[in-house]
Amino acid sequence: MADLGALADDLAAIVAEGGPEAPRRICEACMAALPVTRAAITMMAGADRQEPIWVSDEVARQLDELQFAVGEGPCVEAFTVRRPVLVADLTDPTEQVDGRWPVFAAAARRTPVRALFVLPLQAGAITVGVLDLYRDTPGLLEPDELNGALRAADAALWALLGMRSGGKVDGAADGARRADPHGWLMGSPLRRTEIYQATGMIIEQMQVTPEMALSALRAHAFAHDRPILEVARDVVARRLRFHEEMQ
Repeated sequence: MADLGALADDLAAIVAEGGPEAPRRICEACMAALPVTRAAITMMAGADRQEPIWVSDEVARQLDELQFAVGEGPCVEAFTVRRPVLVADLTDPTEQVDGRWPVFAAAARRTPVRALFVLPLQAGAITVGVLDLYRDTPGLLEPDELNGALRAADAALWALLGMRSGGKVDGAADGARRADPHGWLMGSPLRRTEIYQATGMIIEQMQVTPEMALSALRAHAFAHDRPILEVARDVVARRLRFHEEMQ
């Protein structure tokens, strides 16, 4: 059983101390106290605008990147519907994951992950991201364990709000500002600056909305079986121009 008392104390201390290491410490506290194998915190400004803040390992990173690339998955669903997404077994057809996220589900089953628990980071009308908890064995969290995960999501929310209040990243690309008009991602260490910069360039090239520009970037990456970051780098380096690509 989860030691909720110790977890709650750890989370309270982490939030009180704050700082850039808070997301990592929250994820590590979850992995220590709850029956989960991997964890991640992702900041989001919309279903198409995500930024990983911390991931426990390469598998968690791959799952995060996949959802950003294809625009579907438990992170997108949890953020959009603003409630937890809990899947006991990715291989169980009764979970209906293929109907909800066909591309993500097929790829996720090729990883060791079997169960996933994604919790939105929200307070009132504000949702700033998700806490991802993954397990390599099937099964749902027990009620006390889910309660602990929800406490961790609350802690992650306040940690991210604290990071955002500390100011924006110097030198962030104009494309990132345009893809993130509300500025939620600007308080994080932007690992996807090139993607947002490329999105801004595609907006100019195609004269479309940020959502349509990001969709075009995704579609090109998917059609050519390339990582979206590689395609974005080609756009930024002007090796790929989307008004020419669409002709």
